[in-house]
Amino acid sequence: MKVFVSYSHAQSEWVWKRLEPCLRAGGADVLIDERRFVAGPKVIGQMDATQDQADRHILVLSKQYFDSPYCRHEMDRAIAQDPRFEQQLVLLVRRDDASLPDEIEVHNPLYVDLRNDTPDQPWALLLSACGVELGAPVPDWLRARDNVVRLLERDISVNLVVTGAVKWDPIIDDLVRMPSLKLANVDLLDPGTVSRRGLIRKILNALGVNTPIPHPPEDLPEFARVIENIGKSRLVLRHFDMVLNRPDYGVDLFAAIRFFVMDKQQLVLLAQSRTPFSALLPRDNPISKIHVETVELHARP
Repeated sequence: MKVFVSYSHAQSEWVWKRLEPCLRAGGADVLIDERRFVAGPKVIGQMDATQDQADRHILVLSKQYFDSPYCRHEMDRAIAQDPRFEQQLVLLVRRDDASLPDEIEVHNPLYVDLRNDTPDQPWALLLSACGVELGAPVPDWLRARDNVVRLLERDISVNLVVTGAVKWDPIIDDLVRMPSLKLANVDLLDPGTVSRRGLIRKILNALGVNTPIPHPPEDLPEFARVIENIGKSRLVLRHFDMVLNRPDYGVDLFAAIRFFVMDKQQLVLLAQSRTPFSALLPRDNPISKIHVETVELHARP
């Protein structure tokens, strides 16, 4: 479903850090100015062309919204498609106590109250109207993402433990896109990671290094040389549970990862799994001795 988001730039941080990621993660095609507008054509023309593609219109209402001629223009065009608010084409989101204009108030439409966006029920109402679902309560989903960011920014390794049918991939996609994190991205479901040598190649490629990887056991010295030259790096390993099925990795690889995470402090690890990190491998495995903070994200009951 295509969802057009109309908002005042006074609400841009909330829209971009909370609303837009949830809609996109749930599967909506979000039509929004910074992603859709290009240099050159008139702003109003681009706004109209983008808005005309939408199946749903979310109006993020605030005092600044009603004071903006651009926002008013988008609001009028949206309401013209559903003047009596009977078809659920226009979804009203309140972000402050601003009085509603007559063209809205006269119909007494249902609105989503996100003046306080910590309860789940208003989020669930909004996402359901857009035909999207995160699989977890929205506040929990956002909290898990923010906690992972906070820990990685402090160079603390993290285990993101996800249970149930939660859409967690978009969280990591967002982190990988953050320039400040510089997060290298490796998925253990990638067939290229099945062997130890293949995993090392994928890790180094994700870190921006393309170098021949010798056959074991010389692959680990080459891995160490590159990591030391790069300096501090952050690495996400998606589907980390797969290590249980990878006997080729061997204890030496895990010892090398532990060395660079704990001793040299040159590698910060984000491991996504369904089983807690500490339970994936025997206690005497070197990687079990890595200190990680656990962030849990559970499916909606």
